[in-house]
Amino acid sequence: MKKDEMKEKVLEYIEQNDHVSYAELEWLFEQNDYDYKGNLDALSERCEHVVFWTGWKKEAYDMLGELISEGKAHRKPTPFLTYLIDGKTLQLPLVKRGMQYKTDHWLPAVFCKGLERR
Repeated sequence: MKKDEMKEKVLEYIEQNDHVSYAELEWLFEQNDYDYKGNLDALSERCEHVVFWTGWKKEAYDMLGELISEGKAHRKPTPFLTYLIDGKTLQLPLVKRGMQYKTDHWLPAVFCKGLERR
């Protein structure tokens, strides 16, 4: 499946389900035969050692970045339990508070529909 087609499916899924994890998106990609696997990480812009997810190719991350920049979705932190329920976690220590980490830490996050509400 092409990126633009997959982007539409991802947007539909986020709009229907809200609070969508990276693990759920992997399931969606696999259901649609989208080749997302790679060796790149999604990192925080505030701290390069805060990891949102890992193991995707640039195109897949770019797709989500486009949805965010277009105001169609936003990413927000979620409890670790979300990923336990979804059946996938990262083998990294969890982010506990807002600080500049010196080693990689995982911040579980989900994608929600629309612009971020502050």
